[in-house]
Amino acid sequence: MMGRVSVGVDDSFQKSESKDDMEKDSRPNILFIMTDQQHAGMMSCTGNTRLKTPAMDSLARAGMRFERAYCTNPVCVPSRTSMATGMMPGRIGASDNRPGMKIDTLPSEVDNHSMGKMMKRAGYDTFYGGKVHMCNLLNPTQAGYDAYDKDEREGLPAACLKFINQERDKPFFAVASFINPHDICFAHAAHQGKDVHNVLSLYEEASALPLDQLPPLPENYEIPEGEPAAIEAHLDPNAVTPAITMRQEYDERQWRIYRWIYCRLTEQVDRHIGIILDGLKARGLEDNTLIMFVSDHGNMDASHKLSSKGLLYEESVGVPFVMKYKGVIPSGKTDASHLVSTGLDILPTLCDYAEIEAPAHLLGKSVRPLVEDKSVDTWRSYIVAENHWSRMIQSQTFKYCVYAPSDHQASLVDTVNDPGEMQNLIHDPKFEDVLVEHRKFLAEWIHLSKDEDGMQYI
Repeated sequence: MMGRVSVGVDDSFQKSESKDDMEKDSRPNILFIMTDQQHAGMMSCTGNTRLKTPAMDSLARAGMRFERAYCTNPVCVPSRTSMATGMMPGRIGASDNRPGMKIDTLPSEVDNHSMGKMMKRAGYDTFYGGKVHMCNLLNPTQAGYDAYDKDEREGLPAACLKFINQERDKPFFAVASFINPHDICFAHAAHQGKDVHNVLSLYEEASALPLDQLPPLPENYEIPEGEPAAIEAHLDPNAVTPAITMRQEYDERQWRIYRWIYCRLTEQVDRHIGIILDGLKARGLEDNTLIMFVSDHGNMDASHKLSSKGLLYEESVGVPFVMKYKGVIPSGKTDASHLVSTGLDILPTLCDYAEIEAPAHLLGKSVRPLVEDKSVDTWRSYIVAENHWSRMIQSQTFKYCVYAPSDHQASLVDTVNDPGEMQNLIHDPKFEDVLVEHRKFLAEWIHLSKDEDGMQYI
């Protein structure tokens, strides 16, 4: 296990309360658990019978699961940067992994109000463990965390519990950021006989199984009718996961092996999460700890004969999002109606539970009223995701995606009647009014979020 680092935090972030006040602090501890590259359907509590995720299921059973949660950009660095700052990632230079890692300055209001700094300033003991994959300014050693452990695999549960089990007179905020099931990125390398992070052994195990013991192809396995050519044009054959090569070359068995490996990697991280949850309970901290579980983005999982992420299809942009707070959040509920942005809404929600004011520049909303089953008069009518070559509007009923002007392409899908996104309605005259409405939504959002790069998509 890689070593634990203690991090100094500027005195301006300390909460000016007396020890007696902090001993009476009634705010919850907060455990923020994040996986990497797990789409929303990769939990057995969603009805997926091809894997078993008892730890994740236990959170959903004892809390609330959102079925319509979306990341702001379905790539690691942009999505993580978004959650850490509450910003649309493109507004601060994180349109993709490489530019996101190279950010050397942040607006002061963003830098001063990142997740770790805000929670530390609110009076929490803070810990970050696991994968970071953000620019140096958002590295835990500079972003308000008292302690940081780099292990993103088997050693992370113990490191997290070591922090949680410390005696303290104030609440804690702990981030457990696991790498898996991201190792699915190396399944194609295993297909070629190469071993990265022991994925080759999983590939060999799956390859020895009869076909009926491998997951079936997804219902939306075929390439959609009217799929914009821009999608294939932006798939890099030299990527770690060459989705375009796999689309062209994989047969049914290879896709089903791919899906089997993805299931096993998700079960692996579920076991690690279970260790933390068991430790929290053994320490007697379950009742006064808010647990938030999310993934940074999804994975195509053979849908539309595609792998990896970075696309605006549901499997790539839709993520699991579960919250549990025993006795406060009603148990066993599923929210299938409210559109939630993990990149925009998590930071305001943390502010809400930490009892501090959310920064005025944030565009997200606290989901606390939703999870605590309180009356919510108004909620957003659409949600937005982006990448460096397209924009997405997801409303209650339709998804509208538009690609860079050089591509001259767009798509419109009825996600209620066509949840697999198999038919592009962009040229169907019956949906002209819907198209106009969603173009207005996009123009409204580009103006509201100051999306200068997005002007080209209007």
